[in-house]
Amino acid sequence: MRPRRRRFQAEISANAEKSARPQYVSANNSWDYKWRCHCNKYKRGTPDKAKMTLKIEKVTDGHSTTIRLIGRMRAEYLEELKAQIKDSGSRIALDLEEVSLVDVDVVRFLGTCQAEGISLMHCPPYIKDWIAKERD
Repeated sequence: MRPRRRRFQAEISANAEKSARPQYVSANNSWDYKWRCHCNKYKRGTPDKAKMTLKIEKVTDGHSTTIRLIGRMRAEYLEELKAQIKDSGSRIALDLEEVSLVDVDVVRFLGTCQAEGISLMHCPPYIKDWIAKERD
C-alpha cells in the first residue's frame, strides 16, 4: 500500500504546481474555458472609483490643527480647504500622506501655504519637487 500512497501524493503535488502557474486565456484557446456573461471588457473599474474625490478630516487638540487630505486634490476643492484653514487656529498642518493626485493650482496653493507658515506633513516627494519648481 505504501508505493501507491506515495504516487498519489506525488500526483497531487504535480497538479498543485500546474494550477499554481498563471494561465493566460486568449481567443484562440477560449473553447477550453467558459466565459462569464457578466464580464465586460469595455468597462474598467467601478463607478465608485470614477466618483472618488477629496475627503477632508480635521483634528484639533486645542493648540494646533491638522487637516488630513485623502484622495484627489483638484482646484475645485481649494475654496473648501481655504475655509477649513481660516476656521482653524494659528498652528496648522496639512497631512498629505493619502493624497493620490494634485493639479497645478493645488501645487501653487500648497507653496503659498508653506510660505505662510503652514507645515506640509507626509508630503510626497513629487509634490515637494513640483512646489520647488513652481517657486523658481
